[in-house]
Amino acid sequence: MKQISSVWLLFTLILLLPLIFQQLQTLWRIPSGKQKTSSTPKPRVLKPKTDRDCPYCKAEAAGGNNPAVVCTEHILPWSLRKGVGGKKKTIRTQGYFCSNPRCYYYLIDDETIHAPVGDGTHGKYERIQDLRCQFCRKKFTVRRHTILYRLKTLSTTVARVLHLLVVGVEISAIEEVFGIREMTLRTWLSRSGLQGEKLHQHFFANLELGHIQLDELWANLKQAEQDLWVWVACEAKHKLIPVLKIGPRTQEMAVPNYCIKTSEVLNFKHLLGQEQ
Repeated sequence: MKQISSVWLLFTLILLLPLIFQQLQTLWRIPSGKQKTSSTPKPRVLKPKTDRDCPYCKAEAAGGNNPAVVCTEHILPWSLRKGVGGKKKTIRTQGYFCSNPRCYYYLIDDETIHAPVGDGTHGKYERIQDLRCQFCRKKFTVRRHTILYRLKTLSTTVARVLHLLVVGVEISAIEEVFGIREMTLRTWLSRSGLQGEKLHQHFFANLELGHIQLDELWANLKQAEQDLWVWVACEAKHKLIPVLKIGPRTQEMAVPNYCIKTSEVLNFKHLLGQEQ
């Protein structure tokens, strides 16, 4: 019994030692190794949720035509607007943009900034992905602003037909093989030309080319009473054709007007003469 009582007494003392040490520290004011220092809380950094909260956008709006601080490159990512919650993206939206001109993220194709997410599919013969902008709630298809927009024909068939037209196959032969009307083929060809012009204006800008050569091509249309001249600007080394223009064969077309059009897309160093 004495051994048991001594064990319990020792156990009680061990439990009471922290309390005894704390009381002695307060009475004798023994400095401890770790003292809590009073620290002021750090100020919270508030991120702008809209352009009204951004100080640069406010200064630009207040300055009018001559603002003191310009914030034209400031675009607030959608991830900062929507908060932490919400479903994560399962479909990559890089390269696509909201087609609503009134939307804040209009023409922004960076998936780290814009707001479109996947919103199902449609199509009877081919699966076509649909997107929805989380900012303006507008739904659109990935084929918007492309050649395939609102076409029911398979995309592989359209691509094969356009490839044959590019290499020079007659429309009558394509009509006989694929069973597609000539009017439909010409519509696809004109739409591909408009799309190619958009791509040309987007990518062929501020080119650093060494030598530009001007040349003219003559064409005779079956239903035209006058000749047709096509003016071409060709890069002498890589054979790029950055500019094409149709017009009369005059000196004004060859030198002043044409050079102004060429300088809009090129930063050329030397301009060679016209080929005879």
